[in-house]
Order: sequence, then structure tokens, then C-alpha cells
Amino acid sequence: MKKCVFFAAALMLAACSQDANDEIVNSQLSTVNSQEVTLTFSPYEVTQMSAPSRRAATNISNIVTHLDVWIYESGTEVVAVHQTDATAGFGTITATLDKTKTYTLYAVGHKADGATLTDGVIAFTDDKVTHAMYYSTTFSPGTTTNLNCEMSRIVAQFKFATTDQCPNTVTKMTFTINGVYDRWSVTSGASHQLNRTSTFENFTKHNDGTVEFNIFAVVTDAQTTHDVTVTAYDANDGVIQQRTFTDVPLRNGYKTTYRGTFFIDTPTTASFTINDWNSYETVDV
Repeated sequence: MKKCVFFAAALMLAACSQDANDEIVNSQLSTVNSQEVTLTFSPYEVTQMSAPSRRAATNISNIVTHLDVWIYESGTEVVAVHQTDATAGFGTITATLDKTKTYTLYAVGHKADGATLTDGVIAFTDDKVTHAMYYSTTFSPGTTTNLNCEMSRIVAQFKFATTDQCPNTVTKMTFTINGVYDRWSVTSGASHQLNRTSTFENFTKHNDGTVEFNIFAVVTDAQTTHDVTVTAYDANDGVIQQRTFTDVPLRNGYKTTYRGTFFIDTPTTASFTINDWNSYETVDV
């Protein structure tokens, strides 16, 4: 089983400037106490064996397209950095901080169009939930010169794959998952519970006519169960097929796979296995 993790290395150096896409909220520091903090986010794979071995680092842009970082001091935001994979040096940020003070860092990597942090809650643009990871720590530039930070997934993935052909009359697929979340509280985790619907139009079929969808939802680090309703529509929003899967287990950092026939009524297999995501045993539904 492989587990994908992100590490951020922070080096405390001298002063320097931010990238054009980075926002400096407060940089009015005394020259004597100022100290530059550089954080570099680089994902790499860890293969779990008797003695875990690490593969070479890859660029963060292989995993996410956005990186949002906020640094607070005594409850006040002093630095906010918002990068995309189009930003030069994507995955590396710098900020000039006061080495006599203590700061709290919040960071989220994702594939939405953006993210905000308001009253301690991270919300994604249009509440779109994608593959997302989060990290937070408290540090002092005066005593910490190297900061190793491991980002954790804050989403579960529901993977739905058919083994039968998708009819040409199907133009839209929706997936409604009950009792999940679409925001993240920096103090309590999953926030803003709802029944979330993901819609896919103009989707691509495999050469054999089968289809595959990946849906992300914020849940919790403990396994919870949810009802998932999958609906196929024609061009006039007429329902061609609809099935509800009950008690689907979801957990942040885990991928739940439902694979089988959908457009004809035969059993579907459920499992918790996929590449670099954590895995459970396979179960039949």
C-alpha cells in the first residue's frame, strides 16, 4: 500500500520579496527583529513495507493547482499567500516575520478556483470540494529554523466506475452524498454539513463505453456511513437510471470504490483500495 504525503520545509533566512501573486498583509517590522521564513511544499510517495522507503520528490503541481497559506499572530492575520500552478515557484512561499513573536500557520492545497479563511473556517470558491490537503502549526522564527510539515487529506474520495456501457442517451450524471461537509474549520475540522450533489456533463467515456467518476467530500478522520444516490439523465433531464447505495463508508484520506454494472441492474462491488490512498478490506454490497 502506498501513502502520498506532503512535506513543507521552512528555512528562516534574511529578508526578501514576495511573488507578484502573493499577498503581504503586514510587513512593517523592525530591521533588528525581522526574519524571513521560506516554506517549500513538495509531495512525495512513501511505500509502506517493514521499513518504509521514500521515493524521489515530485512537484506539488502534480497533485494540486492551488496553495493558500495564512499566517496569524495573536489572532490577527499578518501574511496571506495565494498561489496557483501558474505562479513562478509554485509551492514555495516567503514571508518576513518578527523573530520575537509566535505565529500560527494554516495551509491548504486543492484544485478549486480559490479558498478563503474567515472566522476560522476555510471555504472553497463556489463551495467546490476537490482533492484537498491541510496543515497547521504554531512556531516562532526566533527558535525554529527548520520546520517539517506533513499535510493531511481533509477529503474522502468516492470513486464510481461502471463495467457496462453508458448509453449514448445519457448526457448528465449526478452524485448526491448525504450528510457530508464542504468547509473546514481550523479548530474542529469538517464544517457546514449538507447533502452535496456533484454534477458531471460532457464527460468522457472509455474506449469500451464505460465511465468513471471521482467525487470528493469533506468528512471526518473516523469512518462514517452515507447514502449515495447516482442518477443518469438524458438531454431533457429525464431519468434513465437511478440507484441509491446505502451505508457507504467514507473517511478522510481514504478512497471508496464502487465498481460494477449500473445501467443494468446487477450487483456492484465496493472496496477501499486505490494506489496511494489508505485502504480497507474489500466488501460486497
